[in-house]
Amino acid sequence: MTSHKFKIGDRVCLTGPANTNTVEVFLNRMTPFGATRPQDIWEVTRLLPADIHGFQYHIRGSQPGPARLAREEQLQPA
Repeated sequence: MTSHKFKIGDRVCLTGPANTNTVEVFLNRMTPFGATRPQDIWEVTRLLPADIHGFQYHIRGSQPGPARLAREEQLQPA
């Protein structure tokens, strides 16, 4: 059985958006410009169950602002 690569509290970087569904595309368009720059450092705040594409995480940036959903393949250790 596979498990999450990251744990709550881990600091990660986004490798880029993987626009795999309509909701994610919409949310990426509605997020203020610069809020999801790949070089930003994010913190894992919640582990989510796997779907057909793999594990998902709630992440929150170091700057005040909205949290977001990220797929495991979008993240790398900071």
